[in-house]
Amino acid sequence: MDVEVLSRLQFAFTVAFHYIYPPLSIGLGLVMVVMEGLYLRTGNDAYHRLARFWTKIFALTFG
Repeated sequence: MDVEVLSRLQFAFTVAFHYIYPPLSIGLGLVMVVMEGLYLRTGNDAYHRLARFWTKIFALTFG
């Protein structure tokens, strides 16, 4: 493989990472806020458990 092909592969991996990572981290923050709000509003423990589950995954994105 020549330098041009390797550069294009590197660019493709970089774009793919940036296509997935920022929406995941921003979206998970919104999901956690909604789940916590639903838990506070309804008192349903399922929402609290869901928020705690997604908090662990959210921590992995910034860990």
